[in-house]
Amino acid sequence: MSSPLLTTLLAQPLVPPFIYVHHPHHPTPSLSLVAPAAASSSTARVATLDAIEHHTPRLLYSSIVARLSRTCGHEVEAEIKTFDALARALRGVFAAAKATGNGKGKGKAGEASADGLGDAAHAHGVAIIVITKAERLRSVLGPRWAAITRLGELAELPITVVLASQVPYDTLRPLAAPEPVHVAVAPVLREAATVALLPASPHPLWPRFLDLVGAATAALLPAGPPLDLAYLADALWPIYVAPLPPHREMRALGLEYPASKADTDTDANAVANADSDGEPDAPPPLEISVKLLTDLKHQLALALAAAIESVLPRTVGAADFAAAMHPTAVPAADADAHARGHALARPLGLPRPPRNVPRPPAIELPTAARFLVVAAYCASYNPAKSDLRLFGRGVGADRKRKRGGGTRRAGYGRTRVGKVPQRLLGPKPFPLDRLLALFAALYAEHAPRPEDLDPSALSDDDDAALRRWPPPSTSSVNTAAVVARLERRRAHEIEADEQWEDVVDALTMSAKLWALIPELESQGLLRRVSPVDRLDNVQLRCEADYETAKTFAKELRITLDEYLYEATL
Repeated sequence: MSSPLLTTLLAQPLVPPFIYVHHPHHPTPSLSLVAPAAASSSTARVATLDAIEHHTPRLLYSSIVARLSRTCGHEVEAEIKTFDALARALRGVFAAAKATGNGKGKGKAGEASADGLGDAAHAHGVAIIVITKAERLRSVLGPRWAAITRLGELAELPITVVLASQVPYDTLRPLAAPEPVHVAVAPVLREAATVALLPASPHPLWPRFLDLVGAATAALLPAGPPLDLAYLADALWPIYVAPLPPHREMRALGLEYPASKADTDTDANAVANADSDGEPDAPPPLEISVKLLTDLKHQLALALAAAIESVLPRTVGAADFAAAMHPTAVPAADADAHARGHALARPLGLPRPPRNVPRPPAIELPTAARFLVVAAYCASYNPAKSDLRLFGRGVGADRKRKRGGGTRRAGYGRTRVGKVPQRLLGPKPFPLDRLLALFAALYAEHAPRPEDLDPSALSDDDDAALRRWPPPSTSSVNTAAVVARLERRRAHEIEADEQWEDVVDALTMSAKLWALIPELESQGLLRRVSPVDRLDNVQLRCEADYETAKTFAKELRITLDEYLYEATL
């Protein structure tokens, strides 16, 4: 999709130095919206970058210089770490372009972009720097990222900076930043998105399938781009047409006509039996009726609901979803048809085998990181007053470490009538010291111990003595020896527990464990809600869902429900 306003702005002799493109209904702006086509990149001085890919100042500055110099005909590969070095490098690029004649407006007509942006920039000698995902610039360049918005002014060069983001500029507005020219990208209506996808398939059911998917996702995608609707349609279309009987339009689905008796007849008989299209024994055309559309809609209901929850948020790929939800089992009558190489499904209404949505691939994390995720989930969904009962550890009468709180059961907390459970409200932030305390309790309870600190590893003599307890009363000497041996074993257990607690405390306060927290933040499992410059009271929040936390807990041999205040039904 293109923006006429942006095209007009960049086609003016005096291009605004700072333009902000707000596209709340589009995941990423298309290249035709803010940049020339790839074929014209050598004739237009336009550089397009992504703030997620270029996540450090060195990568961002170096890529700007490299891509602008490449459009001028001489690529400059330099490692630039500061803004002053960026300004000097850009002056060198403009000077070299002027010396070679690439900056005097001598571009080739006919090599411009689809929107004319490349011709405008080339004719007037303006360099356009487009940065998508601009909301990440604060984390990339720091609190003084406003300098990139004044790049043309500070470098004294004809440079236009175009920032594109789904976040409004008032939310991102930095200090000392100029007021940009605001460009709002109009949303794509559902009707327009459906019309744009009609040429994708010539099958007669394709328009009705698009109407069905569009109506089901109208509340979720009232003004979404065609990309989301197309991605959802790619996953559901094979499932939608799977129950269809053989019909003449089946080649539009990539299927061949089923083998018939004409294969054994003579060529004369095959020609005699050919249909009007010249196809021998082609199936009859598909008869679209209300009953057919109703049956197709009912058999797609389960897959459509699952696709909205898994395919649309991109947790499961479209191809994996279609392969998992496709009705692969067929009756014996259709086995020969499948063996002949085409996927003809069975008639509508027959029972289908159970189908499950494929799970996303497992996240590979070290053991300590998995304990951190489970502890963070418990901290986000449990009140702080329940920590002592759920995670407390004390010393019993026999001087052994025991969890406090007495008898425990899953979800002992009672939700008052009218109060919304925390699992429906979402995760709550928690301080860093609480996360470390819960991690220490879980790690000390469930982590595998070394052999020298494992009190369950008994010696042969101690094990034999326990099996003979109580000892025979024939000899008081033997009884005293067994009691002494058991006392030594109990002392060894207490000493092993104390040493294990010291090991857990050392791990909890180690820099190696603390370095896992930013790594979990980068993977989307944790999120820091306190300001980055605050070091005394760091607040975190668990972004992992219940299934992810339960999977990690199961791998660690932890029953997650026993550590939750409210039972998860």
